[in-house]
Amino acid sequence: MSASVRQFFTAALLAGGATLALSIGADAHSLVRLSDPPDGATLAHAPSLVIITFTEAPDPKLSQIQILDTSGREVAGGPASAVSGAPTTVAITLPPLGDGVYTVSWRTVSAIDGHVATGVFAFAVGAQPVPPIPLALAQPAAPPSPLGVIGRWGLDAGYGLLLGGAWVDLLALQDFSLAVLLVVGVGDLLALIGAFMVAEAARENAGVDWSLFLGTSLAHGMEFVVLPIILAGLAVLAAWRLRRTPRRLALAICAGLSALAMLANATVSHAASSPLAWLMIPLHWLHVSSYAVWIGGLAAVLVGIRSLPTVKKARAVRRFSLVAGVAFAAMILTGLVRGIDEVGSWSNLFTTTFGWLLLAKTALFFTIAPLAAMNRWRYVRMGVSGIPRLRWISRGELVLAAVIMVAAAFLTTLPPPSFVREVAAQNFPHLVVEGADYGSAVRVNLDAAPGYPGLNRFTVTVHDAKTGRPVSGARLFLLFDLPARPEIGESILELRGLGNGIYTAEGTRLSLAGSWTVTVVVETASTSYDAVLPIKTAERP
Repeated sequence: MSASVRQFFTAALLAGGATLALSIGADAHSLVRLSDPPDGATLAHAPSLVIITFTEAPDPKLSQIQILDTSGREVAGGPASAVSGAPTTVAITLPPLGDGVYTVSWRTVSAIDGHVATGVFAFAVGAQPVPPIPLALAQPAAPPSPLGVIGRWGLDAGYGLLLGGAWVDLLALQDFSLAVLLVVGVGDLLALIGAFMVAEAARENAGVDWSLFLGTSLAHGMEFVVLPIILAGLAVLAAWRLRRTPRRLALAICAGLSALAMLANATVSHAASSPLAWLMIPLHWLHVSSYAVWIGGLAAVLVGIRSLPTVKKARAVRRFSLVAGVAFAAMILTGLVRGIDEVGSWSNLFTTTFGWLLLAKTALFFTIAPLAAMNRWRYVRMGVSGIPRLRWISRGELVLAAVIMVAAAFLTTLPPPSFVREVAAQNFPHLVVEGADYGSAVRVNLDAAPGYPGLNRFTVTVHDAKTGRPVSGARLFLLFDLPARPEIGESILELRGLGNGIYTAEGTRLSLAGSWTVTVVVETASTSYDAVLPIKTAERP
């Protein structure tokens, strides 16, 4: 390989790796599409149940809903009930509720990809309207599970070797190769291991044991993915034992079963949650299948044309190149449509982790494109003499493709930006102040809404100033003092924790217009911190 080509590969890998490292993270998001009662609603009469519709179908057996009063006491709670005919909707029955403000705390496990999401919203019965919990302070998503990412990578790589190896052995080489059949078998094993790792990651995220997990809709969806892979493995064994026409038939069955496994996987992917699922599911399948035909086939071809170049091998490369060119074009077109559907807007492409990963994946594709073009239009046409250089370029393609698959694996663990509900603008303003304790050990953010004298929702987030990690499990109090009116005296409000360093409570402590001093007291198991923050309230306009 020439020095310039080596430098190209090195630069491409470094750029791709840096982009992935910078972009991987967890986006804060909410998977609620709508609820009844809506967030921040004021009701004349108490509802008999709470209904929540999500952007992806939750698994009812693994999803929980709690209804809390202003003291933090649970007035209703437990597993969510599925709503017949509405797979994305769950409900919980309420006991008779008195006047007051109620917080709905929910936790779901997606039946599509096992993603765990949590959130809260509030409504009032016969009481003053309460502002919704600020979207910016919503509980952030859990970071992608390393086990789940590795499993997704293995599953996709297995698909590629299964389908790519089977079709190359059957059509491109047109002659049985035990080494290529071994590649197909390795792909089957890799896909099975990847599927198991994805299931185990989903089970860990849900926090349940296998006996409960196996009865969930998420596990049932994985069964349809795993079964064709197992049958494809049996077809590989049959191809190894059989000869001539029966062997070719076994390879064709293996290729068909691998395509069927990818179709089953598409039905439990983000494509299934798209408003255009009828279109996005087949496009997702075509995208993954095209990638498998191209990259998996390329790996199989390299194995099939090892050792000395021959005219027969050059013809096999030419047959592969014709099919791979069509697959590459189909992959680009379907990827473009899927990307538009999942990202939703230009701003999401540049402001979300999902968007950055998609950009990194796209950039690496544009890096591979000139390499693929060089092989197709130069070395393939050279015939036997072009095979040695074609091998070097193709190995570089495979390395870059492996990095692309890492980005794709992370993308499957993140919610597409277009699926995240954009909360409608509320008629509640917010007073937001930030600060730190005297020793700068913790940083706090206080949001008071609507910020007028009277009933307010106070939401505080607390993070360790050095590590940036949320401070959870603490007791948190707000001390209110109005210096201009010393006769008013100091009042105290205790907040309840929602997890991930978020604490909230409703109260009427800001009872007068003026400049208040609010001291945030954070009591942990080992020490306490005080952060003094100024808040100025004004009369309602």
